[in-house]
Amino acid sequence: MEVFEKLAPLSDRVQQELEKAVWESFPVTLREPILYFLKTPGKKIRPLFNLLSCQAVGGRIEDALPAAVGLELFHDFTLIHDDIMDQDELRRGSLTIHKKWDVGTAILAGDALIGMAYRSMQQARTDRLEEVLHLFSEGVIKVCEGQALDKEFEGRPQISEAEYLEMISKKTAWLFRISCQIGAIIGGGTEAQIDAMAEFGYQLGIGFQIQDDLLDFVADESKLGKHVGSDLQRDKKTYVTLKYRELLEKRSPAGKTYPKNIYQFASLNELKAALYELGLVEETQQVVEGYISRALQALETVQPLNPENHLYQITQFLRQRQY
Repeated sequence: MEVFEKLAPLSDRVQQELEKAVWESFPVTLREPILYFLKTPGKKIRPLFNLLSCQAVGGRIEDALPAAVGLELFHDFTLIHDDIMDQDELRRGSLTIHKKWDVGTAILAGDALIGMAYRSMQQARTDRLEEVLHLFSEGVIKVCEGQALDKEFEGRPQISEAEYLEMISKKTAWLFRISCQIGAIIGGGTEAQIDAMAEFGYQLGIGFQIQDDLLDFVADESKLGKHVGSDLQRDKKTYVTLKYRELLEKRSPAGKTYPKNIYQFASLNELKAALYELGLVEETQQVVEGYISRALQALETVQPLNPENHLYQITQFLRQRQY
């Protein structure tokens, strides 16, 4: 957490701009839920990646700030609508908007955040604004594609690893990617630097989501900020569920000992024990480590991996996170 303490002034600045984006003229029924959500605690990873990527190639953080705010506003839209679709009750330890108010209010708040995100993105200080807006638009579409695949997979008995990776590359990794890529563009980076920062964000985003899939089963619920096992309850197709079924098909003794499907365990504690016994926790952690290592290889071509490199420090935190 030390890196986030160092970056607190930057996160605070992002937070101030987020709240300023909610105009006083908004109807109270729109303004209150949006502000409520924006004020829930969060590490602001995507806007920080954007700002620090700009700085990494020699740019000014001030020039990228509107883009960073736009990225976070869009990310918050995805979370609000995701909570509705997944019927989650908690987000970042607080009641979700559709639970605190109602579904209609949550949909409207999310819709408004998209417009607010574009309005902020248009204020980025760069002579390549058209390119930035194009990347952002593509990112919006990719995230929606990923969410659609995620919901589609819930109705299927089985998916392939390739299908899973396509889904998370769109739903999660793409926003990580464009956060870094847009930051590097605004910062005036070379094409090689921009490509390297995009690759850093993409690889880290894949690792982040696989890690998130694992934490949904093994994390401390009080730290996670939502109910542990929520993916299990909805039969979500995650890396863990994918590898569990694959392992049982390969190892016949395990197939006789454990339920065929991960959602058939009598309790979450039994499932946790089985994941450790089968070596799936360690295997998944190794896969995550692979993606994070590739992300750092890309970052190192732009910035040395040392304690002064905040992107490196954030990555190290994500590498070891337990929530």
